[in-house]
Amino acid sequence: MKKQTFLLWALAGMAAIPAHAQTEYETRAVVSDLKTSPAAMRGAAAAQADGAEYVYPVGLRNLGMISQDDNACCNFLSFNTVTNADAYMWAPMGETVTYIDYSTVAATDYHWFIPGADATELETQDADAVYNTPGVYPFPTMTVKDGAGKSYEYTAPGKIKVGGKGEICTSNMLNLGTDINDPATTAVVAQRPFGMEGSGWLGGTNALDLVGYGNLFMIAHPDASITGVRAYLPEVPMHEPGDTLIMQIWYPLTGESSIQLMGLPLEAVILPMDEIKPTTDTRLKNVAVAEFNLTTPLKIADKPFFFVTIEGFGHDPSKQNARLLIDIKPVQMDEATAGNLLAHNSFCRREGFDDYLQPINYFGAQLGESFMICPVLDTHTPEGSGVGSVQALKPGRAAYEGGVLSLSSEGAERAVVYNVGGERVVETSLDGGQAEVQARLAKGVYLVRFMKGGKVSGAAKLLCNE
Repeated sequence: MKKQTFLLWALAGMAAIPAHAQTEYETRAVVSDLKTSPAAMRGAAAAQADGAEYVYPVGLRNLGMISQDDNACCNFLSFNTVTNADAYMWAPMGETVTYIDYSTVAATDYHWFIPGADATELETQDADAVYNTPGVYPFPTMTVKDGAGKSYEYTAPGKIKVGGKGEICTSNMLNLGTDINDPATTAVVAQRPFGMEGSGWLGGTNALDLVGYGNLFMIAHPDASITGVRAYLPEVPMHEPGDTLIMQIWYPLTGESSIQLMGLPLEAVILPMDEIKPTTDTRLKNVAVAEFNLTTPLKIADKPFFFVTIEGFGHDPSKQNARLLIDIKPVQMDEATAGNLLAHNSFCRREGFDDYLQPINYFGAQLGESFMICPVLDTHTPEGSGVGSVQALKPGRAAYEGGVLSLSSEGAERAVVYNVGGERVVETSLDGGQAEVQARLAKGVYLVRFMKGGKVSGAAKLLCNE
C-alpha cells in the first residue's frame, strides 16, 4: 500500500487572516516534484569523498513534500523511550520499506544485510525490504565494491521498529539536541513564547486569539488503532482550579479545491489540568505529559490520514502557563513548497474560526515546525498491549443509483451521511444493518458513519456520479 496512492489536496486560498500572514495556497496533490525524490538526488553526492551510503526511508510528515517515487510508509517515533525503545522510525508489517543508494564510490557490486526483513540478503543497488516480524532492528548494512575490488561498508545510525505499539510524531527524533545550529541534531525541542511580554506562548496560553492547536498525521500500518494521545509540555503548568484540556481526533474531508481538517469528529477526551504530570519516560530530563487515554481504541487503519487537536488553553498568562513543546528545527522548506497547505505539520485555530487552516509559521514559528502532539497506536501484534480483542470498525457499504441510497453495515442501527463540507445530508435508521432511502445527492464524495449504541461502529465512502 504505497502512500502516494492517497491524494490529499491543499487549500486554494485563505481568507480573513492577518495581513502579514497572507499566503496564496495552491491546489496541489500530496505528491511533489519528482526531482526532490532520493533517487533523483543521487547524482548530487558526486562531489563528496568516495564511500558507501544510503538514505533513510522517507517518513510520513510534511505530506505535501512527499514525492511519488519516495514510497513513504514509515512514521517517525517520538522521544518516548518506554513505548518506542531506542527506535526512531516505525515500519508497517507487510509493506515495502525503500532504502535508496546514495554512495559516492563508482560501485560495481552491491550487498545488503537487512536485519528483521523477510529477505535479509539483497544484491541490488537500492533495497526494497519487507518486514513481517515485530521487533526493533538496526538499519541495514550496505557493502559496495568498486572496479578494483575495494569494499566500502555503511550502516545508518539508529534503529527501526516493526509492528507492535508506537508513539508517533511529525519530527525526526534520531538525534535530539539542544543547539539548533548543531548539524548533528535532527530535532531541538523547546517552547516558543510570543515576542511581546505577557502575550503567552504559541501552542498554549496566550492573550491573543489562538484557541487551539493541531497536528496532521498519515499512517501506513494496515491494522492500527489509536489508544491515546500524549502531548508534551516543558513543565507541569500553573493553572486555575477546574481548568481542562480537550483532545479531539478528526477525519479530514477533502474536495477538489479544499480541505476541512476538522471534517468528521472521531473521538474526544477531556483532561483536567490537575492530571498533567512530570514524566521520566522520555529522553528529556525535564518534561511533563498531558495523557489523553481513549476508553475504547479507535480503529484508524481505514483512514490513512487524521488530525489531532488540543484546545482549552486560557487567555491570561499570569494565571495559566500551559504550553506545548515544539520541534524548532524543522525540515527546510522553500516559499513555493510552503504554498502547499499539506507541506505543514502543525496548525492553529483562531477565535471565531471553525477550522484549523493556518500553519503555525503565521504566528512566529519557522516554516515546518511541529508540536509534540503524539498519538499512541497499536497494531494488534503480540507486542501490543491488550487491544487484540477489541472489535474494530466494521466495513460498511454505500451506493447511490436512481435517487436511491443503499446502506449496509453489520450490526449498525443508524447511518449518517456527510458531504465534503462536514454537513449531514442524510440520517436514517437501519433494519438488520441495512437501509434503502430516497435521497437527492449532488455529484461528489460523501462519508458515511454507521452507529450502534450511540458509538461509531463502521464507516464507508460514497462517490456519487449522478
